[in-house]
Amino acid sequence: MKKVLVIFDSTYGNTEKLGREIAAGITESGTAECTVIGIKKVSSTDFTEFDGVLLGGPIHMFRASRGIRGATNNALKKGLKGKLVGAFETYQAPGHSGRTVKKIEEMVSDAEPDAKIFSPGLSALVDGRKGPLNAVEPAKARDFGQRFAEELAGL
Repeated sequence: MKKVLVIFDSTYGNTEKLGREIAAGITESGTAECTVIGIKKVSSTDFTEFDGVLLGGPIHMFRASRGIRGATNNALKKGLKGKLVGAFETYQAPGHSGRTVKKIEEMVSDAEPDAKIFSPGLSALVDGRKGPLNAVEPAKARDFGQRFAEELAGL
């Protein structure tokens, strides 16, 4: 069975909830096991045991949060070569959608050409500044997780 690591940066708990819904979708697929961690645990995590990595964070001040950018750099140092890598984000305003996903994908593609990018990433709307996630987002997250697991199983 394949193993997936889901890494999140979350201020109000919305991106963490999204990451856990994605992980539930991965687990429900029956083809992969999933571990979910916050960004502070990236440096102490052994990446060699994982076949896939998902990185997610909120959009903060119109761009990917500093925390998820740092975690992505740390993950690259730990080793993403040969892994399936995807991105997810939370956002408040439609014009902001896609910024964190794009940044993570660019960082990984530029630094590790042997990583396989799972695209498109997932963008999830948060209702209001502090949340909660919009009601349709948990189901979309589970579907995203299942699609990630399916692609990983085919590698």
